[in-house]
Amino acid sequence: MFVSMESASALEKVAEGLDELLASGVEPSNSGAAIEVIRAVESVTRRIAAVQSELLDVIDRRVLYAADGHTSAKVMVRHVAKLSAGEAAGRAKTARMLSDLDEVAGQFRRGELGVDHVRLLARVHANARVRPHMADAEDWFLRIANRVTFPRFESAVRQWERLADSDGAEPKASRDRSASTVQNGIDLSWEFSGSFGSLQGLSIKEIFDHYLQAELLADWEKARAEHGDEATAADLPRTAAQRSADALWQVFQDAAANPESATPVSFVHNIVWDARGYEEMLRRLSGAEARPLDFAEFRCSTIDGVAVDPSEAAASSLVESMRRVVTDASGVVIDQGRARAFTANARLAVLIADDHCTHPGCWIPASQCQIDHTRPYASGGVTTPANGGPRCGHHNRLKERGYTVWRDPAGLWHTIRPDGTEIE
Repeated sequence: MFVSMESASALEKVAEGLDELLASGVEPSNSGAAIEVIRAVESVTRRIAAVQSELLDVIDRRVLYAADGHTSAKVMVRHVAKLSAGEAAGRAKTARMLSDLDEVAGQFRRGELGVDHVRLLARVHANARVRPHMADAEDWFLRIANRVTFPRFESAVRQWERLADSDGAEPKASRDRSASTVQNGIDLSWEFSGSFGSLQGLSIKEIFDHYLQAELLADWEKARAEHGDEATAADLPRTAAQRSADALWQVFQDAAANPESATPVSFVHNIVWDARGYEEMLRRLSGAEARPLDFAEFRCSTIDGVAVDPSEAAASSLVESMRRVVTDASGVVIDQGRARAFTANARLAVLIADDHCTHPGCWIPASQCQIDHTRPYASGGVTTPANGGPRCGHHNRLKERGYTVWRDPAGLWHTIRPDGTEIE
């Protein structure tokens, strides 16, 4: 009565197909079949999500929400579908973004672009200052979405937003810093909170990560002492939250008593730049008029890809409180500035081009990886940055089982199974 015959028939077919799928079950027989099912199910999920956003857009354009007294299409959909406020807002933002970016909408409708990717672009689109520039970058968004993992995509898109937003946040290094400890008057526990500039926060995080790792290793030592080599994560004596609190407590203990620190003596922060971006930031510091940065090539981050405020990092590089590492367009290291502690340069150069393990689907940060010879040392592979890449311990050992790895001229990694097929 209220839905066209074509729409009703299509929705009925979708429902019947899902009923049949749920009744028969999804039981892939091997890894290859599982991959195909994952892709098929994900494609359907994405296409349904596209329909959800387009439905909200139609309701909004035709003001169909007003008849029942709803104030917007978002409110109507939230009420009828019993959604959370966040989900309803996400659909509304997505609908607005899709109406402006035709190619993104097309890939989403065909199931080629992930829901998370689209929702991220929708949140960026909600920034009115960068919205007019998104159409010009649309091809770039789609190209990297199809090439890299979601964390890398998110980092790249957020960096684009920062560069495109001429009125974005200024560095917080010289303002808005705060830290406080507040006691709970009922149970007398304490809460610690703080807000820091880009480089201050980065320094705190990297040092804190060393303490967290030390606490985790201590827990594993206790678990293995009690349960032997069969110990699992469930046998660890503390939760992750408890270890975090104990790690912070240890930071303050070390600062007060100055014993051996969990942070290595040779510890140094490495800030990775692209050459043009670094040169441009130095120009700006000298008082020159700002020129546009190339968002597709710009990089100012840690080895693990954590973004750093470029104005703070550029100023810091001049007083050598951190080590600068500058790369050319292909990611090759062309300069490593001096630092107070300068060690393991060969390892550092290998980690620059990739911020996580190079195995497909693995997100272990590069700083926690081993350096893998792309061509094995035993087979004549040389120990140079061009023949190396970060691999976590688990995936590095896969090469002993017949897996091979190579990097193409564009810098993309390929992992080949023992049967000669590629893991996509």
